[in-house]
Amino acid sequence: MTERLLSVDEIRELSRDLRILLATNGTLTRILNVVADEEIVVHIVDQRVHHIAPKVPDLQELPLGRVLQRNIVLKGRSTGKPFVAAESLIAIDLLPPELMTSLTTTDCPIGEAMAASCLETFKEAPTVWVGELPTWLEDGYRDSHAGTVGRRYRIIAAGQPVIVITEYFLQNCIDEYAATVLDRRPHSNGKSGRSSG
Repeated sequence: MTERLLSVDEIRELSRDLRILLATNGTLTRILNVVADEEIVVHIVDQRVHHIAPKVPDLQELPLGRVLQRNIVLKGRSTGKPFVAAESLIAIDLLPPELMTSLTTTDCPIGEAMAASCLETFKEAPTVWVGELPTWLEDGYRDSHAGTVGRRYRIIAAGQPVIVITEYFLQNCIDEYAATVLDRRPHSNGKSGRSSG
């Protein structure tokens, strides 16, 4: 996947609501409830446990142990509108058992499950970029733009990275300016990684 980091000036040009969603270091689902003006629910597209963490571009590996990979879409309960697609890699062996159980057996959002567990964490500052939508995203959630504005960050607990989250903001979150930024994104050359633009 080709990604181009956004400059601070480009981020400032995005709509207020999209900037709020990109900047939050709280629970995205709670803030999206307000921005979208409706209750947000989780649709799990795919969820599986790996014995070795998949590679994430430009980030340190997660510690050894089992990793839950969770691909989801946050959408409006009443409208069904998709707002955010997210990929999460979760080092489940480093989490409290009740949190691991919640993440593997329910459709509870990660932020809500973590808040309920009272696990003390630190969320690193995200990288913000424009790029392509993930290949796993179902056709019903894709829109006229093949690209997206996204962010990626790690969550640290007890001094170790325990979660890597990549969020893709879908058409219902993207304003007219973001659409023009997407139109300027680099075209894929078949290689994965970031483009410095």
